[in-house]
Amino acid sequence: MRDCISIALGESSSLDGGRLDLLAATEQINAARASTLPSLTGTGTVELFSGDQTGRFSLIAPDAGGGIGVNNGSGNESSGALDIFALRLRYPVFQDGSIFGLNTNDIPAVRAARAQREVLEWTRNLQREDVIYRITDAYVSTVAAQNRTQFVNRRVSLLEQTLSNVEQQQQQQLKLPIDVTVTRDQLGGARALVRAIREHAAAGKLEIAQLLGFSPGAGFTLASTLPEPPSPPNAEQLIVKAMGNHPTVRAQQATAERAKQNWRLERFRNYPSVNLNGTAIYADNFNPPGNHIFSGALTVSVPLWDFGAQRALARSRMYTYEAEKSRLGSRQEDVTYDIFKAYQAIYALSQNILIIQQEIIEADRNLRVATSQQEQGFGEPLTSLGVELTLVSKRDDLQALEARRLVLYAELQRAAGGSWRWLP
Repeated sequence: MRDCISIALGESSSLDGGRLDLLAATEQINAARASTLPSLTGTGTVELFSGDQTGRFSLIAPDAGGGIGVNNGSGNESSGALDIFALRLRYPVFQDGSIFGLNTNDIPAVRAARAQREVLEWTRNLQREDVIYRITDAYVSTVAAQNRTQFVNRRVSLLEQTLSNVEQQQQQQLKLPIDVTVTRDQLGGARALVRAIREHAAAGKLEIAQLLGFSPGAGFTLASTLPEPPSPPNAEQLIVKAMGNHPTVRAQQATAERAKQNWRLERFRNYPSVNLNGTAIYADNFNPPGNHIFSGALTVSVPLWDFGAQRALARSRMYTYEAEKSRLGSRQEDVTYDIFKAYQAIYALSQNILIIQQEIIEADRNLRVATSQQEQGFGEPLTSLGVELTLVSKRDDLQALEARRLVLYAELQRAAGGSWRWLP
């Protein structure tokens, strides 16, 4: 089973998608950090001019061979070419919490992107626990179905013998017709159970093949021995540990942190922003040689009046942050409840297993007595068949309950979010 879990973790498409989401979130952090640093843009333009003067000023003066200047009134047709190359520098001095890009790790945009990556990371941990639970459930259920085949086949054989004996006694008027009908119904139910278990095992193998990345027709064999159930962990210690490390709780904490940083970002946008802009332009008309132009500007953007739109947006982000903080308590309650329900199911099932084990001991004793009496010549064959049928049914039920208990322990591990591990 552990081999199946290891293969399934490597083949899971959800885990692979989560890994790619983490890579995308990392690049979002890099993009948010880079947006606070200087940016340099280069442009190159080639323009062709041809035509007459359309006003007092003209871009191309005929007497200058296509140069840039003021036309003195000539209406002659002119043509020419112009190359323009420019470099533009933009440096955010104070914008969205960034000061000269020196505090990039503390600005809201970067911290929000980092919180989003943390959400995805803890979500991927949840997906990992889901994959472990699914492969464990499929494996245990399939192996248990295969192991139960011998019991259900034996039950069918015993019921066939019982039906034959009941029909003979009914012909001798020792049994009523209703006895034959009841036995036939039991035999029909047992045969239906055989078919159901066979199909269950086949469907389980297909499910396991899909989880392991095998083709549907791939042949593989599952070990017939199931692992022993673990000892139940201390409930108080498990819940306390889960409160701090459960992926659902940690993901909600990161979600609240992301909402907080979005609120900080909208608050900073209520303040003036300052950007340093610089431009270098080189223009060439090929005759005479080109010229260059340098320009610089310090741009200050001050929010004056927007009918309260930005303040309302900031308040909206604040309420979202408070809501996410409130949901943290709800997530902790959900984790505690899931762990409690898993313990409750394990406890109830363990009680039933103890009862079944005691009934098996009694049924085995009764079978020995009935067999001994039949060998001595004063026992009824139907009595021995009935006692053995009871014993086989109890053993079948016990195996089903023990398999179900293993699945419940896997459910407990998933409910604890991996804080307690029975499986890798």
